[in-house]
Amino acid sequence: MQELVIKNVKTADYKNINLNAIFDPNGQHNQSYEFQKSDVTSPYVSKEGKLAVSFYTLHPGKSNYPYHQHCGIEEVFYIISGSGTLKTPKGEIIVTEGDVIVMPPNENGAHMLTNHTDKPLVYLDIDTVGSLEAVLYPDTNKVRIMAGNLHKSFKLDTEVNYLAGE
Repeated sequence: MQELVIKNVKTADYKNINLNAIFDPNGQHNQSYEFQKSDVTSPYVSKEGKLAVSFYTLHPGKSNYPYHQHCGIEEVFYIISGSGTLKTPKGEIIVTEGDVIVMPPNENGAHMLTNHTDKPLVYLDIDTVGSLEAVLYPDTNKVRIMAGNLHKSFKLDTEVNYLAGE
């Protein structure tokens, strides 16, 4: 049974995550996708609940993830301290301490957060969780499918016939 969770952003244990080191070890991409993350609660870990809640820190010049749009989950950012640039379908928006950003699971919710300042950007990330998620990457025409331990990315123009090989 899931327990009550209380964590403080200032004393939470953070993990360093470098997506470039994981997915681009040869350094072929220009953008730096690096952040510190502390999970407050996650159904992916506890196997209970419907919310994933995490603290993130973006250091100067870093982004959280490539520009993307969720198809099934909703996401909320609350900017705790600092400021950054939020890339959206309508252009770039400066977000600062106290801002709440709600990303719907459709093309209007496409986003990428980047710290273009000289101070850390700290924010709370709250996601609804589903057993299956598709994430679209509008700039690169990709889709990422996530279901349990299956995490695969595909170019959208590689579609096959539904009955191919059956």
